[in-house]
Amino acid sequence: QLIFLSTLLLSHSFGQQEHHLHRAISAMEIGLFDESLKQLNKALKTDPTNAQIFKLKALLYEALNDIENAIISWNKCIKYSKDKNMINEAKIHLEYLNEI
Repeated sequence: QLIFLSTLLLSHSFGQQEHHLHRAISAMEIGLFDESLKQLNKALKTDPTNAQIFKLKALLYEALNDIENAIISWNKCIKYSKDKNMINEAKIHLEYLNEI
């Protein structure tokens, strides 16, 4: 799942943002979640309305069982996404998280 996600994310990224996303995904894959979050936040500085970055942050927060930040990130993903499938995915995650 992470490999597919990383391919999807990197195919939509450019320049410095791509560098930070690649490092974030690599860090996540080997369990360095704090480093992954740090790189995602750097990527957001170059593109603060990128729904893909918020999606990855939400998934990371879910893996860390940080429900509050996962919900915040999914809501931002919905806010900035123009992709109906991504919005639907975010809504499914939010529905689940709100039941916990």
